[in-house]
Amino acid sequence: MKILGLSAHFHDACAALLHGDRLVAAAAEERFSRQKHDANFPTHAAAFCLEQAGLDAGDLDAVVFYEQPHVKFTRVIASTIAGFPFSGGAFIGAMKGWLSSKIFIRNEISKALSIHPRTVHFVPHHMSHASHAFATSGFDEAAILTVDAVGEWACTSLAHGRRGEPVRILESFSYPHSIGLLYAAVTAFLGFRPNSDECSTMALSAFGQPTYVEDFRQVLRCHDDGAYELDTTYFDFLKTRDLPLKPSFYARFGDAARPGELHELDALGPMPQSLPERLQRFVDIAASLQVVLEEALLGLARRVFEQTGCKALCFAGGVALNCVANGRLLRDGPFDELFIPTDPGDGGAALGAALALRGDCGNLQGADTPYLGKAYDPSQALEMTEQLDHAVWDRSGPGVTATRAPARVVVERFDDESSLIERVVELLRSGSIIGWSQGRFELGPRALGNRSILAAPDAIETARRLSTSVKRRAPFRPYAFSVAREDAARALTLSGEPPRPSRWMQWVCPVDDGLLPQLRAACHVDGTTRPQICSAGDNPRYHRLLQAYGEATGVAALLNTSLNERGTPMAASPIEALAMLARTDMDALVLDLALVRKEW
Repeated sequence: MKILGLSAHFHDACAALLHGDRLVAAAAEERFSRQKHDANFPTHAAAFCLEQAGLDAGDLDAVVFYEQPHVKFTRVIASTIAGFPFSGGAFIGAMKGWLSSKIFIRNEISKALSIHPRTVHFVPHHMSHASHAFATSGFDEAAILTVDAVGEWACTSLAHGRRGEPVRILESFSYPHSIGLLYAAVTAFLGFRPNSDECSTMALSAFGQPTYVEDFRQVLRCHDDGAYELDTTYFDFLKTRDLPLKPSFYARFGDAARPGELHELDALGPMPQSLPERLQRFVDIAASLQVVLEEALLGLARRVFEQTGCKALCFAGGVALNCVANGRLLRDGPFDELFIPTDPGDGGAALGAALALRGDCGNLQGADTPYLGKAYDPSQALEMTEQLDHAVWDRSGPGVTATRAPARVVVERFDDESSLIERVVELLRSGSIIGWSQGRFELGPRALGNRSILAAPDAIETARRLSTSVKRRAPFRPYAFSVAREDAARALTLSGEPPRPSRWMQWVCPVDDGLLPQLRAACHVDGTTRPQICSAGDNPRYHRLLQAYGEATGVAALLNTSLNERGTPMAASPIEALAMLARTDMDALVLDLALVRKEW
């Protein structure tokens, strides 16, 4: 069968295409539209998937959406009506969105792809997540845990997967008892954007002490059998303009942080010995929330372990992006193995929807890689660079974050890959910040060597410049590093073989004390990092770069962050990467066998 899976209309719209037993392509709409977390119908992503497969929409056997909109609509109606008369504004706002497009998604898909409405199917949201996680894991059998904000009604689901059979949902915890909505609400309380900046809340937790754990245990009540419930007297999830919190939350935790208030914290500096009282309160709230989140996930893991008896766990949903919690699941959970798909959120659920409709979640070819997006021919961008040789760039204009203008732009071309890598290593060692663009872009939020910005992992001042003049990110957010598989045991405190989440930056662990000075720019304030352990099989060219850097410096690791600025998606095309080079203080960009370099 030829099945196109789609997700849209909440955040991170995506398309994915299965052709028989082969995963052909998967990509987020934001990479084409250039709108961060784009939730609109994935017109461009779907067109790319069809093009990659050499198909027209009329060739498809089925198109499947990642949730059941009519079921979700009943939840929206029920929850808003239950809050009357105070939920009148939320009801009107919700009805505008639902009655204008969301409820008619079958017609929207049919019209957009010019296919018969009978070709369009729907699967439950958590079935999409669970099917994605299990089918891409390679396990013959596994327990499956899905935790996110909310699907139709389910906020948490426990499931079981067996190769050759459809995934079975065993149990669900329904709205409003949502761990994901709790974490998003506190993210907003701390001055960040919910459904986008939860990583900031996680990063902030490293600076604090869990002094509010007992308070959060009253908010999120975890039982001995792994079940949980959220005390909803603290929340108003129907609010659309203000924070989704009730006065009782402020009475227990104090007033909320202002946007930007926490930016004086520095992930690249020493752990602060003391903080102003107000700042200490916020970091302690983040630390306490993180502890209680981990307790809830451990309880759920034990619960699904008891229900399935499996030795492996697949974890999906937006909460699976919490790398600190994933480390805790590995250390203290009941499972021998943990797998998290490269995009466990709503983007990956588009692929999960196709897999759920297919039914058999086994024997999927092409699933063991994140490099499922579009590969661009760099010739057009390289032709543009012909006009850049020895040119002086005008750095004025909107969106420009560079602090200085280069004296000239130089384009270096190489006859072979080894010469290019040798030159890149030389520049990295001299303190350069280098964009690295190659092949198909990644599925998911992590840059894994195909759309990356690279720097020396020991260069603290280079990392600071990366934050202020390239990424424009808060200083308390840490960087991470990629390390060649051969050096992973030296760089990290591993008790055995590297766990599978380490392949795609989905797990936090301590850095070896002896190598910490050589890796400090790519570590958090507490000496941990979120590593990508890269083997030659995962990404051959990137692995060769890591090895070459290791031969020159003694450790085959590089600071690796995504090729984007704050508020924008990762660069997809070479031209977008060139534009970022022009706008920022990035020093150079690798495109194919060319190096576009600024001379300051």
